Amino acid sequence: MEKTIFSIFARACKFLCLVVLAGCATQSSVGAMDITGINYTDTVVEAFTVNGYPGPNVYPHGGGAGGVCCISVPDAWKPGMTVTIRWTDDRNANPAPWKTRVVEVPQYRPEDMGHFAVHFFPNDEVKVLVTMLYPHHPDYPLGSPKRKAK
Repeated sequence: MEKTIFSIFARACKFLCLVVLAGCATQSSVGAMDITGINYTDTVVEAFTVNGYPGPNVYPHGGGAGGVCCISVPDAWKPGMTVTIRWTDDRNANPAPWKTRVVEVPQYRPEDMGHFAVHFFPNDEVKVLVTMLYPHHPDYPLGSPKRKAK
């Protein structure tokens, strides 16, 4: 009788181990990175979030130098990845008028995983990047938010 109970217990443990291992095999790995904002508009972005994770406020034609920890991003990009960006440029209003955009995450490679950059453009256009570069870098794909002298 004691051997039978032990045998059933051993089989149950083996089964649970297999289930746990199978679950681990199907999970994708993720990396944590800072959220940074870059503002190409004439108005301060008082507050913003990415899927509920807060980002820093961003002054007009500035940003990109600092970030707020952290957001989790899959190591491997998948087509159709999106994030929800919420922001306000008037935190003093009661209630604050939040704007929302669902934004597609452009393709990135694991070696690009430095920070999650949220770009605010005129007319409430928003773009995001997973990148190691900053706006002052000559290869930055969206350019600097600083105004060009005319």
